[in-house]
Amino acid sequence: MKAPEIRRRASSDLREEVKRLRQEMFDRRFRAHNEEKPDRGVVSRARRDVARILGILRERELGLSREPAGSGKE
Repeated sequence: MKAPEIRRRASSDLREEVKRLRQEMFDRRFRAHNEEKPDRGVVSRARRDVARILGILRERELGLSREPAGSGKE
């Protein structure tokens, strides 16, 4: 999930998404012991998404806003 996509969503939706991702990470770690080749990338992607969401929620709490800068090419 990309930061601009996260910023478009409501804070309440983001809090629910964090709960869902944390539960998914727990389930994946628990099931990894029973699988032959667990997909470890799922847990790391979920962990990064949680960090992004929590960062954006904190920005909103502090009243900071980060607007995407131009095209990025000069």
